[in-house]
Amino acid sequence: MTRFNQIYYYNLVFYSRTRRFSIMVPLALAISLINTFLIQFHVVTKPPSVYFFTEANLGYAEILYILIASMFAGDLVSRDFQKEGLFLLTQPISRRKLFFAKFLSALTVSIIAVAVYLFGSFITAYLLYKTIIPSWYQIILISFLAITALLSLVTLFSAVIKSPTMSITLSVFLLLILFPLAQQILQDVNKTPLFLITYAMQIITNLAQPPQDSSQPTIPQSIEVFIAYIIFGLVLSIIIYYKRELTEA
Repeated sequence: MTRFNQIYYYNLVFYSRTRRFSIMVPLALAISLINTFLIQFHVVTKPPSVYFFTEANLGYAEILYILIASMFAGDLVSRDFQKEGLFLLTQPISRRKLFFAKFLSALTVSIIAVAVYLFGSFITAYLLYKTIIPSWYQIILISFLAITALLSLVTLFSAVIKSPTMSITLSVFLLLILFPLAQQILQDVNKTPLFLITYAMQIITNLAQPPQDSSQPTIPQSIEVFIAYIIFGLVLSIIIYYKRELTEA
């Protein structure tokens, strides 16, 4: 096993044993089942089509994905500069490889949580309607790309802020409050907030709707935004991570 694989496996085991993992994965499943329980207990009326039901199920995706990214990447870099992280910094491996091994482990557990949520959403749709929407595979791929972009951005917050707790808190605040607020303000003045990742994530619920030509954002627009955040977040994070290691470790 190479040193890169060892670091990846070490961090993967670390995440899988944390309380956040034992909370986020069951939470993802529970959220995917909310609407089904509401229907079964006659709290709400069953939607007339699988499209409306799936759209309602995926309406929680933005908040859930932000929480997942914040929990698993909010301390990805900052944790290394606490006492428990000094072991990793002394390993005979380049900081670039160390960074990507840690990022991929966080991405793996995040994708597991997202996959559990999507599986619950689609399986309940099939159980209720005996079918699923034809764009299910696009939603899965877009969701994986979106969580990667969110992780990249949150990792940047973790690289800038020294305190793991503060970096997680800032990630949640910015992505759940500040970004949506900025998005709403721009839309109120008839400006399209294409550069905001929260706006690009609306493509997930758009894909759950019956095909239409006027939906915004489009798939290409959202993909471009996600890729831009991935490149921006990872490049800056690596630079900051390397410099912090030189001056602080």
